[in-house]
Amino acid sequence: MKTLVSALILSASFIGAAQAGELDYPPALDTHSSVTRAQVQQELAAARANGELVSGEEGYAVATFVQTGDKTRAQVQQELAAARAQGLTESGELDYPPVRG
Repeated sequence: MKTLVSALILSASFIGAAQAGELDYPPALDTHSSVTRAQVQQELAAARANGELVSGEEGYAVATFVQTGDKTRAQVQQELAAARAQGLTESGELDYPPVRG
């Protein structure tokens, strides 16, 4: 009986010591900055102007699309109708490139 009680007391002391070592985890971060809020805002504005901001989950740069086509909307719709008539627009998840369907 004395052995059981002493074993329980000993194990309880080890548990207390193990938890006490985790009080400083995670370590405190140094959050002092060498730049002011105004400087950060200026850097952000410059990055936006230069297109250097990253967007999305993968971290890809934002793509800027410029309309340079010389076709009218009606021409594009006619091409789409012709492609649909030839069966070039329908595809399943595993059908790449599109196959005639």
